[in-house]
Amino acid sequence: MSDSEDDYMSVKFLVDSNDDVRPSLLYNREKRKMDLFKKKIDSSNKRQKSTHEIEKEKRAIGLNTAISNENIGFKLLEKMGYKQGESLGKNRSGIKEPIDIVIKQGTSGVGRESHIKEVVSKKQQQKIRNIKQYETQFKLANKERQNLSQIRRDFFKAQKICEELDFRNKVNDPVQDFFWTKETIKKRRKIERKEDFDDTDSSSDDEEFDSYISEENLFLLIDYLRTTHLYCIYCVITGIDIRDLEENCPGPYRLDHDDE
Repeated sequence: MSDSEDDYMSVKFLVDSNDDVRPSLLYNREKRKMDLFKKKIDSSNKRQKSTHEIEKEKRAIGLNTAISNENIGFKLLEKMGYKQGESLGKNRSGIKEPIDIVIKQGTSGVGRESHIKEVVSKKQQQKIRNIKQYETQFKLANKERQNLSQIRRDFFKAQKICEELDFRNKVNDPVQDFFWTKETIKKRRKIERKEDFDDTDSSSDDEEFDSYISEENLFLLIDYLRTTHLYCIYCVITGIDIRDLEENCPGPYRLDHDDE
């Protein structure tokens, strides 16, 4: 044997043998894979059903099958006057179909599932009640804020009108400090104290005037404007006398004018 020939035990021979891709070998490999896959499917199809699966199938068949005329219970009912398709009872007002069978699921004690459902239902109802309560509280709080805001607007409006009408009638002093605007009262106080006038507001004065803003003081202002100046801040009219004002004005308060 010459050196040029490849030895059958050489590395090249072993490498070439591993890369053998002849068509016949490829076919055999794929065929074997297919055969194994078919066997796996056949074995899964031939798997024996469990007792639970068999019972479930038999139960479904039994529930979907009507009671035959040969059934002992059916014959007893026929002897008592029952006819197929009619309702049970003396007056034929009972049920026509058998009572449904409810299969208990799980291993929990009897009544536990209904108890859990009841607890969940109560929690949901309580949650709904809480949400409604929060909504009611929010609406009331929002309505209260709107009411306070409206009182402030009416209060400042009544102050300005009262101050202007008092000046026209040459009234030197307000009946009460909050009958006139905060700016005017602060100027008067500074003059009385012989202080240099400036536009600086003290925090104590601001707190005092803020405390005046209330529904009760607003009613006092409205009553003063009506009785003294015959003026309604909601109608924006001045009466000839108190009788004329009462005849042309629906009432002293905003609520009396809301429908207009």
